[in-house]
Amino acid sequence: MDLLHRLRVKRSIFPSWSICLAKLRGATYIPIAVQEHTNKLNNVFFAFLQPLARIFLRFGKGYREFSELSKAAFVVVAAEDYGVHGRPTNVSRIAAMTGLTRKEVSRIRKRIDEHKATATDRGTPLQEVMSAWRTSDEFLDENGEPAILPLTGKRGSFRSLIRQFAGDIPEGAMRKELHRIGVVRNSGDTIELRPMSPGSENAEETMARQLEAGPYALLNSLVPDAGENNDGDGASLEPAGHGSH
Repeated sequence: MDLLHRLRVKRSIFPSWSICLAKLRGATYIPIAVQEHTNKLNNVFFAFLQPLARIFLRFGKGYREFSELSKAAFVVVAAEDYGVHGRPTNVSRIAAMTGLTRKEVSRIRKRIDEHKATATDRGTPLQEVMSAWRTSDEFLDENGEPAILPLTGKRGSFRSLIRQFAGDIPEGAMRKELHRIGVVRNSGDTIELRPMSPGSENAEETMARQLEAGPYALLNSLVPDAGENNDGDGASLEPAGHGSH
């Protein structure tokens, strides 16, 4: 994203910040209300999701997991908050509200009922590659541990691993990403998968606690359950402070 676009996004989200920036530059501040093609809430969502994406990437998680978790969250909220007379919302209404297909809603509800909502079936190509390196016979040594792989070769090589499990990601890009997250080391024409570090697990637990105590608590306080403001007949689409017409 270019710098000008970043400033426009920040201006539409943080008016006080924008006013200060405009004064420093001697520019004229344009109020949000008169800006064209601006959806204030979407701009805030976009800004809010960027640090969330940063956290996902830092811990080796990607869009596949984010997508699955997001779908499950939408289904949970639609089912629990928008039911009629205290009953869970049915599949058709959840599909209408969320944009998911009824088949997808049914699949996700089944996973929720089985307490598997946060267990994603597929991760990033990085995770697929590391998982195959740890479990596939072709890439294990005689002790059943991840083998030190030659970079090239038809079988039992890093090239073979990437071609089978990395989708359309080139070898060079995948090697750089594995180095970025610190899970491999090179030695000449071979590459080795590092043992899992206890420190990375501790870092995830620390981040989870921080998110739960901070942003999670704040968002829950800003948007209470829709059912709290209704008589069991589902939530109004009107913003807070407006009655139904």
